[in-house]
Amino acid sequence: MRFLRLTSLVATVIGITACTQSPTDAPYTNRQITILVGSGPGGVTDTSARIIAGFLEQYLPEGATVIVQNMPGGGSVTMANHLYRSAPRDGTVLGYSLPGLVAAQLMEPDRAKYDGQELKWIGSAITVTNAIAVLNDTPVETLEDVRDTEIIIGATGRGSLLYQLPAMAKALLDLEIQIITGYQGSSEITLAMERGEVNGQATAMDYWALSRPEWLSDGRLKYLAYVGPSDPRTPNTPHLNDLVSSERDKDLIAVLEIGSRVGWPLFAPPGIPDQQLETLRLAFNQMLQDKAFSEAIETSMRTSLNPIEGERLEMIVETALSTPDSVINEVKELLGI
Repeated sequence: MRFLRLTSLVATVIGITACTQSPTDAPYTNRQITILVGSGPGGVTDTSARIIAGFLEQYLPEGATVIVQNMPGGGSVTMANHLYRSAPRDGTVLGYSLPGLVAAQLMEPDRAKYDGQELKWIGSAITVTNAIAVLNDTPVETLEDVRDTEIIIGATGRGSLLYQLPAMAKALLDLEIQIITGYQGSSEITLAMERGEVNGQATAMDYWALSRPEWLSDGRLKYLAYVGPSDPRTPNTPHLNDLVSSERDKDLIAVLEIGSRVGWPLFAPPGIPDQQLETLRLAFNQMLQDKAFSEAIETSMRTSLNPIEGERLEMIVETALSTPDSVINEVKELLGI
């Protein structure tokens, strides 16, 4: 009889433990999660990924740790290809990419071997605004002036928004813009601006905040047009959409804005169990509410949170990937891709 009572007590304790432990906690308890970052060390992508990793593990089940591993190449396409084809599908390996990842699938399908509709989107903490910016001694004040006065813009390759934004503006508005490609990134273009080789570039506003914050505060830059969400650092600057009138032109610009709407996303490979995705999204959303996290982003990145939760991010990606082929083909022809 005493043995039966003891057995019953043990069964009751086990039952209580099972009820109080969330079913979504078990897969991540005392597990290590790796975030593959699709860029090299430093810069907006790597810095924000490391901030997210440090805070995310605070909201995951007890004992879970999050580490960052850099996997640069192809504007994050190399990392995404690896995650999609080779990473474990148990939620222990995640991806964190540059904003252009979804657009790359549309524009360069031969290179991007992943399907964004199958990836599992966890969320995005910050979005991006790109502006065509020139040094203040450039003899233009608006894009209208660039119809008659040529400006020289530095860019990386044709797959980057650094090239695509000024190229789109040039084509749609018949502007005198000379684009010099081949630079390794915004930092190298900035040096070219200082040497007088180019007048400006179409980089993210967050790049200036990190790299040349004094240029934002001392009026060193003039902004001619932007794409993405409005940014208080570009007052009285027109959105490129506002400078065109036809729906066809607006549809073309919308393709450029896919990256701006997605921001810097955190995502998992296809096929991870629903409960792992639920746990990751919950932890991400809780992190977004953490005042210390927003302060860390503002201090380190010199930008404010503009978050997108996983469910809405998934809808944004699905809408972007449903863009008609006719529109994509016209954008590619216009940009020479």
